[in-house]
Amino acid sequence: MRKIRKIVAAALLVILAAAPLTVQAQSFRDVGANLSWAQEAISSVTNLGIMTGDASGNFNPNATISKFDAMRMFARMLGFNPVQHTVAQRAYYDTVFEARRSLIESFDGQFVLWNSAMNREIAFLLYRGILNPTDLDNFITVSAGFETRRNITREEVAVYLTRFLDGEQQAMQTTGVALFADDHLITPAMRPHVYFLRSLGILNGSNGFVDPRSNINRAAMAMLIHSTLQHENSPLLGGNTSSNTTNNNNTNNNNPAVETINGTIATTFPSIRSILTQSANQAHNNRVYPVANNAIITVANQNATFAQLQADMVFTAVLANGEIVSIHATGANNSNNQGNQGGGNANNNNNNTTNNSQIPPVANMRVLDGTVARINQTANTVGIETRSINPRNEIITEINDFALVTNTQITRNNAPTTFGNIAVGDLVVAYTYGNTVYIINLEERVRQVSGILIEKNFGTSANFPSIVIEDANGNTHNFIVDSSSSISRGNQRNLTSRQLRIGDQIDLWAENGRVSQIQARAVPRTAIDVYVRGIFISANSQSFIVVNGGSHGEEDSMHLLVDGLVDPREIIIGTSVRLWFDSQEIIGFTSMTSSSSNFSGQVQNITGNQIVVRDANFHTRTFTFDNSTVFFNSVTGQIVNINSVGIGTNVQVVPAQNNNNRANSVIIVAN
Repeated sequence: MRKIRKIVAAALLVILAAAPLTVQAQSFRDVGANLSWAQEAISSVTNLGIMTGDASGNFNPNATISKFDAMRMFARMLGFNPVQHTVAQRAYYDTVFEARRSLIESFDGQFVLWNSAMNREIAFLLYRGILNPTDLDNFITVSAGFETRRNITREEVAVYLTRFLDGEQQAMQTTGVALFADDHLITPAMRPHVYFLRSLGILNGSNGFVDPRSNINRAAMAMLIHSTLQHENSPLLGGNTSSNTTNNNNTNNNNPAVETINGTIATTFPSIRSILTQSANQAHNNRVYPVANNAIITVANQNATFAQLQADMVFTAVLANGEIVSIHATGANNSNNQGNQGGGNANNNNNNTTNNSQIPPVANMRVLDGTVARINQTANTVGIETRSINPRNEIITEINDFALVTNTQITRNNAPTTFGNIAVGDLVVAYTYGNTVYIINLEERVRQVSGILIEKNFGTSANFPSIVIEDANGNTHNFIVDSSSSISRGNQRNLTSRQLRIGDQIDLWAENGRVSQIQARAVPRTAIDVYVRGIFISANSQSFIVVNGGSHGEEDSMHLLVDGLVDPREIIIGTSVRLWFDSQEIIGFTSMTSSSSNFSGQVQNITGNQIVVRDANFHTRTFTFDNSTVFFNSVTGQIVNINSVGIGTNVQVVPAQNNNNRANSVIIVAN
């Protein structure tokens, strides 16, 4: 897949480079010295046409990005050119779209705010594996009958860039990286992607925080895209397209957009003139390729038409810009292909046998998510049932048998188990290579788990919330909670997942990974007195404060605020407060610092390490500040730097406890 992306990107490099840019990145009016950290990235992505400025000559670095706009950027990273394309490229885009038309138009017809102009880019990203069909559920949110286009979050960007790097399999194996301070706020399904980019040095966070669920701004997006392209050695940046080419595909070096592929035809789609391929080369395995109208087609060395191409034919084809321009089929494949129809296991000859004494790299394995359909103890095989959607949007159910080897790793609910304990009906995630399975992770259809609630993540109406339970052995279990889940807490009934508290003792029953019943009990905790060091206000209402124990000498810690009960903007950084808990979440606070010691007024001057403030009675006070002074914007709920405070800014200064002339924190009230 990575090679295909490099080839396509290289083929369109000339077009992208030739596209005129009305505003060069270096001359954006709003990209100055304050954005020195992002200037190189902004220059790169705008010169490549991946991102653009506005008609007024601004880049708008602090603006958020809708998911639709983000998809356009990702498509252009892969070489998609929506304007200056050739007739052949247009036909290619149309063919890719036609194969996914019904899926995309089901959303287009459902939402008024769906951006129909993006449909071909979305189809292209679905085809390239950057988007999954389920990703389309959260482009639009609906609340009280009103639609809103969602902005893309930092953790979502991590998912799409990981897919761009073909890193999902490797991401699942990423270990040994330091935790972010707000790790518990990363959606569990997206955590591997965030840490994969962290391991590559692409996504480093700030001051130990990654801020996963906040909306990413344009400057940060430029940085991530630029770093990803550099890591990929992308042709868009002048990278070597053949640096990783080690197969024998006879790539035409004079035209990097042309290559030869080999394999077996799995299915033909006459309505869109395309074929589904099986190939020993994973880059071309289980892929749908359009066949050009003027393509040269032969079957058994005789001129033929597209209609004469059939499933199970072995073929050699020439691929140009993602489209087959020549295909030579040798007839039906008579080798034993039992259990492989449409399954993507093209290892039908003896040249692809697997050395069972050594597990292949996980990145080379195929991952199956399905159900155990049958078990053959004598043959030492397990049959796995999977479901998929073909280009006609039809659900295809298939069962493939896979042989176990002596070193097959088998776990059930994260605990090691044996082949004899596999049961028909188990949910399974299997890592396979050819017709051999090397890793089997099992889970019962119906489960009962007891433990402590350590994480809860809220989704949209189409993306149900999830919770994470830690059992007595320290194992974690992730479950989906939907409207059918019966939730009680103490004497309260008919609750939602939002009314559960981190730290609750949980008894949970689930079927197929979805919660059917939860019984929760609060774990008593006394109030504590702490010193507030920072506040994090999340767009998803999972805000928390960073505190230490003040004179008690406790280490810094984070505490969640219960949504709707505590307004984080009422808590002042640099003050002592008493926190009241329900299990481990804050349900109330009492200020321990007298507000009379604070000084409110308008900034008169800022020089060196001093700030001069005048109150409503024209009394003036001068405070010193240093690197430990916190500047906080009470309007946005964000920690800012000294540059955000100017002459005339209304502020409240919280003096240091032992020095009334030093500012412990400066809260911006309004500009």
